[in-house]
Amino acid sequence: MDEAEQITGEKVRVPIALKWLETLLITAFFLAFSVWHRPDDPFYLTGNFPWPVLGPLLVGLRYGFFMALISALIIIAALGFHLRFEITSGTRDFPYVWTTGVLGISLLAGEFRDYWGRQQQKLEASNDYRGSRLEEFTRNYYLLKVSHDRLEQQLAGSSSSLREALRRLYAQIGEAGQAGLNQETASLMLQLLVRYGQLQIAGIYAINNGVPEPEPLATVGRFRKVDLKDPLLLHALAERKLVSVQTEFRQRMGDLDTDLLAAIPLIDSEDRFIGLCVIEAMPFFSFEARSLRLLAILAGHMADIAHEQSEIQAGGSPEWRYFRRHLARAGRDAELFNLPAAMVGLPLADSRNGQLIADHIQKVRRGLDVIAEHRAGNQRYIVVLMPLTDELGLAGYLQRLDDGLREQLGLHASDLVTPQTLQVRNRAQADEWVQAFLFDNQGEHNQGKNSHGQ
Repeated sequence: MDEAEQITGEKVRVPIALKWLETLLITAFFLAFSVWHRPDDPFYLTGNFPWPVLGPLLVGLRYGFFMALISALIIIAALGFHLRFEITSGTRDFPYVWTTGVLGISLLAGEFRDYWGRQQQKLEASNDYRGSRLEEFTRNYYLLKVSHDRLEQQLAGSSSSLREALRRLYAQIGEAGQAGLNQETASLMLQLLVRYGQLQIAGIYAINNGVPEPEPLATVGRFRKVDLKDPLLLHALAERKLVSVQTEFRQRMGDLDTDLLAAIPLIDSEDRFIGLCVIEAMPFFSFEARSLRLLAILAGHMADIAHEQSEIQAGGSPEWRYFRRHLARAGRDAELFNLPAAMVGLPLADSRNGQLIADHIQKVRRGLDVIAEHRAGNQRYIVVLMPLTDELGLAGYLQRLDDGLREQLGLHASDLVTPQTLQVRNRAQADEWVQAFLFDNQGEHNQGKNSHGQ
């Protein structure tokens, strides 16, 4: 409580004894002054102004109606005591007009003080109410701010943030140009996991023949070597999926004797177990299913990139091998994490219009989209893989493609080609669709040529 509040509190809550004491002292002071100033007529009955009335007036302004009445009655009683002999002998009547004026002035001042006192109390009550609401609003504001910060962390698992994370992943690790899982690629992977999972103490181990290497490839924080017989680590190796102390590991293991919070396997789309990220410490708000799910998705893509770099350096086919790698990852993500993905196939004639459409498809390609092209005779087949794209996103893509061809090139995709689409549910379904799109369409095209030749 500050000084102003203390002063206000003292004014509102004056002790009763002090009220009576001040009332008596003020009244007595003006009576004594009148007796000293005019001993023969201390109540100024024959004067111009009754100065003793200042006592009840001040008391009324100070303490209100009731104390003003008490002070005025004391003055009137003193007047009656002063005139007792004159009134008894009949030489003077009691001055009712004088007493009425003293009472009127005193009570009017007291009522004035009471009225404004009530107004002050109303204002104070209103101010207290607004203060409490302001305090409540301040608390809610900070709660909302904390909730907003936590929501930002939770949104790390959403499609938009995941898309941004995957773009950064392919940009940084893909540009490193290192083959396989080594210290440099493991360090880049761990940096990205720290960025999106707020990991505080963690490390990445290489896995050879299902057994982790004794030394970690990359670490963050005050990482200590993990006991290779740690039950959570062994459980992750056996299950080949993310495990933590709050998931099925707690349900299956009675003895929770582990120093780890979670273990995230790095398994590529061909089901090769190349590494394991072990986490010893991370913020509480990040240690939840959504954040761990994001880390598991990133770990799978990291494993694909590491293996893909090895194949590229070994001289693999650049375009379709890259496409099938991402297609396998999209199918695996759909199976394990229920992430949406879509594909669009467009059979195009090897003509000027077909080339314009192919160029426009490359132009409107989004960050994570993967485009592959297959030629057969004078026919070309373009397949677009769109990770993290649901049915609504697929419809929007086709509409933007048609609008772009119409506005920029004067063409209509629906008039030139018949797009074939697929919502990816699993890898096998996606592979079958690609095979059917390429070879069935090619067979129909060849059959059409033969019929035309006959």
